[in-house]
Amino acid sequence: MIAGLKHKVAAALACMTAAGVAVADADLDRAMKNPGNWAAQAGDEYNQRYSTLDQINAGNVGNLQVAWTFSTGVLRGHEGSPLVIGDMMYIHSPFPNNVFAVDLNTQQIVWKHTPKQDSAVIAQMCCDTVNRGLAYGDGKVFLQRADSVLEALDAKTGKVVWSAVNGDPKLGAVNTNAPHVFGDKVITGISGGEWGVRGYISAYNIKDGKMAWRGYSNGPDADMLIDPAKTMTWADGKLQAVGKDSSLKTWKEDQWKIGGGTTWGWYSYDRAENLLYYGTGNPSTWNPTQRPGDNKVDVHLGA
Repeated sequence: MIAGLKHKVAAALACMTAAGVAVADADLDRAMKNPGNWAAQAGDEYNQRYSTLDQINAGNVGNLQVAWTFSTGVLRGHEGSPLVIGDMMYIHSPFPNNVFAVDLNTQQIVWKHTPKQDSAVIAQMCCDTVNRGLAYGDGKVFLQRADSVLEALDAKTGKVVWSAVNGDPKLGAVNTNAPHVFGDKVITGISGGEWGVRGYISAYNIKDGKMAWRGYSNGPDADMLIDPAKTMTWADGKLQAVGKDSSLKTWKEDQWKIGGGTTWGWYSYDRAENLLYYGTGNPSTWNPTQRPGDNKVDVHLGA
């Protein structure tokens, strides 16, 4: 049980398949095992941002020089890294979230994806029009657009394979996060806690884009996908079950419906345990005097 949500907090999500074991994506597995690639935003499923490459070291790093540059043409906040798969680099931009595939041998653009989005979404983005990056898997590049549409692009051609609507920007539910591929699911969150958006994590099937599950940061147990008898909290000097509808009891009346706890940050995955770890954002509303109570959110979800 996590109180207040004043800081991003660690959380764990068991994203089990019907058989109880997540099916790994073979294409992504191969890409991540090659240290010459950068196949995920943080390098691997653990979000460690560590590379085993050692050609650049403390002795020669001072000799680095610019070999070539590339501009996305968008002069706003860039908050994600490019992906590198073989000889191809995939680069993203802030709104309007253009995607480029660049041949590293020639530095030529192989394809460019320019999604059409309503510019009205910009007013719903609290903290610049940033985008935190792309994901890769199953021969696809995944883009989480600002207007909440999740797109799967063919990595060779840039053509849209499937798309899924993850939220309603007219209600403040926009997206700035990088999607993540864990097993056979594409995991994405939601932004908009400043406007009273109730946070959640969504999982889409990597093959067809159909939603597999969605778990909310607060509200009824069924919405959060928790078992109140098995989800534990530390209280009175010991671990104990949170009990039925533990989140609802800490919010006044229906304020949990605009409670915030959005999920625009980074996610990590423990394949052996089939657990996904993520953090939540700020509560809503910002002013604590407007949200009396403990405002607790349980973000340890089981699906």
